[in-house]
Amino acid sequence: MQEEIKIKEDINWDRVNLLLKIGIVGAFINLAGDLLAGWGVRDMNLTGIEGLVSQYLTMSDRRMFWSAILGLVGAPVSVFGHFGIYKLIKPYSPQYAKLYGVGMLGCLALGGSGVHMSSLASAFFYKYMTAAAPGTALVASIKFVCYFSLPLYIAFFVFWLIAVYAHIRAVAGGFSPYPRWCWVFSMPVGGLLFSLVNVFGNHALVNAIAVGALTLGNIWKLGGHLLMLCKTKENLEKSLSD
Repeated sequence: MQEEIKIKEDINWDRVNLLLKIGIVGAFINLAGDLLAGWGVRDMNLTGIEGLVSQYLTMSDRRMFWSAILGLVGAPVSVFGHFGIYKLIKPYSPQYAKLYGVGMLGCLALGGSGVHMSSLASAFFYKYMTAAAPGTALVASIKFVCYFSLPLYIAFFVFWLIAVYAHIRAVAGGFSPYPRWCWVFSMPVGGLLFSLVNVFGNHALVNAIAVGALTLGNIWKLGGHLLMLCKTKENLEKSLSD
């Protein structure tokens, strides 16, 4: 009982609520950038990687710029919501909270500039290489991505996987105030659900949602935790009063 009371006192519920809301706003800003980048129809006459990236050849420079800026701003702001989740895990398990915090700090540093802006820079490079030298554009662009973007992607996903593991293990293992089943409010689950939109074919809206699947997974996670926050607080207070 004393331990439960201490846990309740260690959680600033209003601050967590605010951080989750800030994170959701940031995630929607990031999503706007993703939708701008993904909106378009692929050239079905092209196969392989050329077909997958063909929509970027017709994207305007202005759209690429605003997509990059929205992701650069939105991705780091969305991490504030995850610091709210960190504060919920910490009183129950400092070990998992530390892992989660490390993962989220990496995402804060690399999410906007390392992934989103880097991806748009690669698309911009491919677009103008295709205009200047169509025969070597794809090979040069793949080399550009491997040299300058891929190391950032790898670093980001290492941190992201650490955070995902710590979050799912903490919630599913009972090391948070949430019910154990709330692990379903995780980014892999949300991202997978939204990526299923690909079954609807090659349409501008479908492609835009597919590009934003991971960000939509982020919204799924933060939104789910915010939705369950009040109920979780009530259940904890009820258990203390019994």
